[in-house]
Amino acid sequence: MLKRASIVGEFAMTEPVETTIVFGTAGHIDHGKTTLIKALSGVDCDRLREEKRRGITIELGFAPLTLPSGRIVSVVDVPGHERFIRQMVAGATGIDAVILVVAADEGVMPQSREHLEILSLLGIKEGLIAITKADIVDEEMLELVKSDVEDLVKGTFLEGKPMVCVSSTKGTNLDRLLEVIDWTVYRIKPRDTDGPFFMPIDRSFPIAGFGTVVTGTVYRGKVQIGDTLDVLPLGKNSKVRSIQVHGKAVREALAGQRSALNLPNIKSTELERGDVACSSGLFKTTQCLDVKLTLLASTPEPLKHWQQVHLHIGTSETMARVALLKDTKLLPNDEAFGQLVLKEPIVVHMGQRFIIRAHTPLRTIGGGEILFPYDKKPRGGKARTELLAFLDKLAQAKDPAERFAVILERIGLLSFNEAIILSQLTPEQLKLTLNKARGLGIIFIESGEQPLLMSLPYYKGLTRSLQDILNRFHEKNSHLAGMKASDLIAALEISLTKRQSQELLRLFVNRGLIETDGEIVRLPGASPVLDEGILKDKDKLLSYCENKGFQFPSVEEAIKELNWDKDRMNKTLDVAKQQGEIRIIGGEFLLSKRIEEKALDILRTLPEITIASMRDTTNVSRKYILPLLEDFDARGITRRIGDKRVLLKKT
Repeated sequence: MLKRASIVGEFAMTEPVETTIVFGTAGHIDHGKTTLIKALSGVDCDRLREEKRRGITIELGFAPLTLPSGRIVSVVDVPGHERFIRQMVAGATGIDAVILVVAADEGVMPQSREHLEILSLLGIKEGLIAITKADIVDEEMLELVKSDVEDLVKGTFLEGKPMVCVSSTKGTNLDRLLEVIDWTVYRIKPRDTDGPFFMPIDRSFPIAGFGTVVTGTVYRGKVQIGDTLDVLPLGKNSKVRSIQVHGKAVREALAGQRSALNLPNIKSTELERGDVACSSGLFKTTQCLDVKLTLLASTPEPLKHWQQVHLHIGTSETMARVALLKDTKLLPNDEAFGQLVLKEPIVVHMGQRFIIRAHTPLRTIGGGEILFPYDKKPRGGKARTELLAFLDKLAQAKDPAERFAVILERIGLLSFNEAIILSQLTPEQLKLTLNKARGLGIIFIESGEQPLLMSLPYYKGLTRSLQDILNRFHEKNSHLAGMKASDLIAALEISLTKRQSQELLRLFVNRGLIETDGEIVRLPGASPVLDEGILKDKDKLLSYCENKGFQFPSVEEAIKELNWDKDRMNKTLDVAKQQGEIRIIGGEFLLSKRIEEKALDILRTLPEITIASMRDTTNVSRKYILPLLEDFDARGITRRIGDKRVLLKKT
């Protein structure tokens, strides 16, 4: 038996202190949940006129509760009616512990059971039981109800947890109930506040002169005044103007607190329950979730592949299809990996728990945990087998480093920013995670603000592709010194920035896989084989271009006047371009190195570089001058300022 003196003596505080713990009520309608919270906290959680008129809880209610130790915890009061399960789940998904309420005059009822099943599926591990209305039944009835409740909680997380018989109207045993709640708080591990901020919104309303206020339970991380948050799936962001916890202005809100945030540039009419306020740039919407599913033992029939269900997660509800990956049905009391394919986009975090309810008749049938939020439906048996193996590894991952290594192995190649979103870690956390994961087969390629992360299997496959591509190139183009770096990256079918491409090629060079010469890439030891014919053709082409002067010939004109076929021209052009002796400008004109040098000599002498001044000096039309100057602009030799240009690069 817990004694008040022991609680106060061990945990006493000089003044009330906010604690990052949230309790929730659960239980059948009219069993006294709201009355109990009012008796404990002084706050009436039924705030709506309709709730007052009907005498039942319809919406979620919230109250701060000061405990004997001085701790202040948040309490979420949920509706007990079966029609309001959506609201119940929305409140229960954010709690750390539960007060299961059972009325002494009725005992265990249908929602007592369903609420307990929902709490178990949501992964709640702590709580207690309050037997209310103990003053209106005799001792024999009270003992029967207590025995009934013990049978209810047997085999659940509430088995063996404290049970207190109280009267909310007379105050009987309320002090003891507060002590038990205090002791339960001591047992709960506080949530991690270091990660990205994530708060499902359960209410929003406007305040004149301030704008929109959103409320919710902070699931992860922390937020401070001045932080910019994304509101998803709405797709807007806002800077936090002010924060309140339990009606008091604070500088920050932490995971495990009921919080109100002032987001001034978002209209309350734009928001819906189910929207999420989260750290900017760290989350995105999804419509395909990889999950671990559990079907309740009480479910009367199996869950079928592609069955339609109601998905409750966070404060949102949407329709979803269940995709089973191995079997065509999931039996009661079994679990399996699968996917939830959603009708509408939502925002979730890895590890978040969810509830599924049958479409017809409407009842809770199961739930589970999100293993990976951003996936797509597998096509074919091989893809399903690979997905099952991925989910099995993900479920067994012991820490964020192992989990990220598993995700990267499946995807292969990620930029740092992509990795932030897929791992749902802050940049600082991801860097720490990568340091821990260096022995897990992750290749880190530094490239400024967007480093590349590559799994070892992907790297090995990439190197095989690299060698195949270059081998084929050298066989087909023995007259060339190598392949253009940009063409090689394109052939590898990876989308990279210029800096990332350079760093990837540098990695290949350092590992002896390739050699580079400027923009040319080749296999080690490869060299061009130039016969006399190609060299003569190149000289002939250059002579032809130089005779044309500033009236640059097009490729088609050169083919016609030199009486060559396209293959001969392309082969000659390839050699001349690689050796830096010719360029194609304006998409069609041939510019030899010597004519380019003459053009630059002219630019240096002009007091003012314009199309007109170059046209007058060279005695050729705008048709030739414009592509020449635009090519110089693109290469950073000149810069255009209005109708004029300035010379930037000395050659």
